[in-house]
Amino acid sequence: MDRTLLAFLVVAEEGNLTSAAVKVGLTQPALTKMIRRLERDYEAPLFDRTSRGMNLTRAGAKLRDRAKRIEIQYRQSREEIKSLVSGSLPHFSIGAGAAYHMEIAPDIARILSDEFPETKVRLDFNVADLTLPRLVAGDVDLMLGAIHDRPPEGIETAEIIRVDIVPYCRKSDRLARLDLVRPEDVANRRWVIYRRDDAIVARMAGFFSDSCLPPPDIAMEVEALAASFRIVANSDKLTLAPLSLANVAEQFGLVPLHFAAPIWSFGSGAWYRTSSREYPIMRRALDLLPQLASETLAIPGSYSRGVSKSFPMEG
Repeated sequence: MDRTLLAFLVVAEEGNLTSAAVKVGLTQPALTKMIRRLERDYEAPLFDRTSRGMNLTRAGAKLRDRAKRIEIQYRQSREEIKSLVSGSLPHFSIGAGAAYHMEIAPDIARILSDEFPETKVRLDFNVADLTLPRLVAGDVDLMLGAIHDRPPEGIETAEIIRVDIVPYCRKSDRLARLDLVRPEDVANRRWVIYRRDDAIVARMAGFFSDSCLPPPDIAMEVEALAASFRIVANSDKLTLAPLSLANVAEQFGLVPLHFAAPIWSFGSGAWYRTSSREYPIMRRALDLLPQLASETLAIPGSYSRGVSKSFPMEG
């Protein structure tokens, strides 16, 4: 990428010439001259200079947006060409959301590691909103999570499953014996939630509000679904998790509650950079995902009886 535009992006990000100069490996006077030359080229001031630092002007903000797109295109073109020349990757990083924590993500990481021994596979767990910037930046190669927005430029998606988020309780709980659980049946219960997903609280609040009930009583926030399953298995609390994990939850002594409809439902699957699609390890991952979803997440029955099926889909 053009060094001048790259320097401009660093200054825009840092908001300070001194720290930006260190980051790009230039002296401050040299960086200042570079920015001034860029302003002459565009015939517009790109920064407002203040005692507190460098603030983008409207023209500067426009250039920053364009330069970011150029930087992404440059980086991804390098990746695309590298995939044609070498065909292999030293590292392959997967970021997985909650629906993939205990079955699909570990399975695909294991298979890829066995089939591509020259590549070091890394598996992280986080929600899609937090992982997407890392995918765009090239720090993550494959993201498994909710598909609810149009992907940014250079990113493709492939829907694999439909995720239903439902409440779980321990098998001995009186709610587990109900053929159909009403929202008012859980109005006075306490909840353990997966803390990394901010949308959970908003979705729960909306569900309770739509049923004319007070906001849910969230007693605990935890970092891992397995921890929430273990806590609920030994208490009267409830938790939320994908219905597709019912088989895993059963190992903890939990069952999904039989609501008329899930708390919320969304499509979920693979996110990846277009420029990395031709790497053999990526092609293999995208081939494996529908198969793994079908084998590990398919549950007989229908949601109306409290059980749902995860349908593998073409992206």
